[in-house]
Amino acid sequence: MWEGFRLALQFLTRLQVHTEGATARDAAVAYYFYPAIGCAIGLAAVILRHAVMVAFPDSFSIVLIMAFLVWVTGGLHEDGLADVADGMGGGWTREERLRIMKDARIGAFAAVVVALCTLAKYAALTSMNPPRLDAAIVTAQILGRWAFLPLGYFSVNAHEGLGSEFAKRIDANTVVVTTVFSGAVVILMSRIFGALAFCVAIIIVASAARYFRRRIGGVTGDCFGATFQFVEIATYAAFLT
Repeated sequence: MWEGFRLALQFLTRLQVHTEGATARDAAVAYYFYPAIGCAIGLAAVILRHAVMVAFPDSFSIVLIMAFLVWVTGGLHEDGLADVADGMGGGWTREERLRIMKDARIGAFAAVVVALCTLAKYAALTSMNPPRLDAAIVTAQILGRWAFLPLGYFSVNAHEGLGSEFAKRIDANTVVVTTVFSGAVVILMSRIFGALAFCVAIIIVASAARYFRRRIGGVTGDCFGATFQFVEIATYAAFLT
């Protein structure tokens, strides 16, 4: 169990965690911790926000929080979004899209989409009713990481790679347990807003799985990062209603 937690921490964050000797079973156990680690990241961001608000205005503190959330994951999810944007925007066939997504260079579609998503997050967080802000940040981090699991379980793999290695170890029990945990936590924490965000996250995961299947025949590792970004933005939007 402890080794599984360390594997999840190593994959989802920049923290240097020793995981030598981890087994395939440990990797499968790690998935149970994804929403909990998302919760911990969200709580760290909230604590940081309140600390920097002592010296800086709210708008600047939100910029620092957004920077922290990118830093703590090494920009993994933003990189996935950029690759998906370039692939879907620049490719005409499945093969072209997959080839472009493997290219490490940033194209025009990636730059525009990442910029728009960043602006959307900033606009949502700075426009939000302050009492909802902390809960929105934590909820988004929980649901964003929960989304990896049903997306991987209900999707086929577009090709062999990191995404396929991740998805093949997800089982039905993992999806059920993490879904119940994530739903219960966000609803207890935010009531109607948490319930709304959870429902929207489910719709986004289902829509993303269908979209990626039609465009590239399934999902890749980049698709998980892109889906995380969409769930995060949609969660903030739910808290604006």
